[in-house]
Amino acid sequence: MRVMDMMCKHSFFALLVFALQLLVYAQDDQKGFISLDCGLPKDTTYTETSSGINFSSDEAFINTGESKSISPEKMFVSLKQLGHLRIFPEGIRNCYKINVTKGIPYLIRTRFYYGNYDKKSYTPKFDLYLGPNYWDTISFLIDYPTSNEIIHVPLQDHVSVCLVNNGTGTPFISSLELRPLPNGTHVTRSGSSLKLYNRVDIGSATNLSYG
Repeated sequence: MRVMDMMCKHSFFALLVFALQLLVYAQDDQKGFISLDCGLPKDTTYTETSSGINFSSDEAFINTGESKSISPEKMFVSLKQLGHLRIFPEGIRNCYKINVTKGIPYLIRTRFYYGNYDKKSYTPKFDLYLGPNYWDTISFLIDYPTSNEIIHVPLQDHVSVCLVNNGTGTPFISSLELRPLPNGTHVTRSGSSLKLYNRVDIGSATNLSYG
């Protein structure tokens, strides 16, 4: 069997296990979950009705940026955490610092929705970093929500998720979520990361979403 075929089959199986475990976690007590609605007013919390996940403001995790809301005509989005966003018009690099348990794998998920918050109808392009390491470039073909996920095993008792201005628009973020995963779920060494390529809901007739 070719190496590429083996890698594809392994990735497919990992994605299936990944989706099933997230479904179980979403129905559990959310122990260890960190779910931040970025730009939400300080000390505000709510439960996302579609997933049952409890969200809170990001104010305690960052001291830069400005809170904004998407335009009223864009409020059709189903996820409440996409209604707010935190923008970073100043500084090249702005980072969230979040305490974690070192040595165990975490799913880290970021969501972005421009929502024409500034009434300019111009989507920016910027970079996303995990600590000092490049994660991805965030760009939009149309004004539609996008998300990024990575599985990371931290070497320290905190992780930093950073928005970096590359000169092509003001960085922003709508939500930031961390989910602790059982050891052995994914073959990932301490300090390394596994970036999501795609997730497929196999055989479902209801198109379930996972926490």
